[in-house]
Amino acid sequence: MFSAGLRLELRLRLRGGLTALGALGFLAVALTAVGLTLGQFPERLRPAGPAIGWAMIVLAFVYANADWWLDQIQSGLNQRFRVMAADAAGFVYGRAVGGWLASLPWFLIAAWLVTLFYSQPTSAFSALAAGLLISASALTALSAFVSALRTLLGNVGVFLGAMALPFALPLVVLGVGLVDSFTLASCAFMLGVSLLQTLVFIVATRWVLSLV
Repeated sequence: MFSAGLRLELRLRLRGGLTALGALGFLAVALTAVGLTLGQFPERLRPAGPAIGWAMIVLAFVYANADWWLDQIQSGLNQRFRVMAADAAGFVYGRAVGGWLASLPWFLIAAWLVTLFYSQPTSAFSALAAGLLISASALTALSAFVSALRTLLGNVGVFLGAMALPFALPLVVLGVGLVDSFTLASCAFMLGVSLLQTLVFIVATRWVLSLV
């Protein structure tokens, strides 16, 4: 079931490529709006760029995956989660890994957009990209968790996207710190936090889907 989930996720990602482009467009508009707001204070724009960029990237990524599990629920495969079938966990993990692989180029482009819009130096882009790639698994698992909650709650769950930012706050703080001081120790610590959050959100996602 792991390979089935992985293949399905990659196929859906390739088929829904416009969703990823739309999320990047939303990110560009949001970065522009914040930049115009702070444009009259240029001395504040560059230092605030990484923090604002991280927050906007998290929100754009979560909203891009708002319907992540909807296709599974509509096809009836959620019955496997409801009865906690032995192979259901492998399917969840397979889709999570597929989503993680598909997110890597997306995060690289998002880091470039933040660097471009907020006039960050090349070193900031390197640190921002590294931080996003390190935390990609946790952000992917967080998106799956929020998507599962939205599937459970229906249309009301659309507003759950706002709750993703507090959950991602540790990675946002660590990512901003990584831009300020790019060290191997900070990368290792961020990787540990990312792996821990990945495990927690995947387990929570399995539990939520079993309630649908």
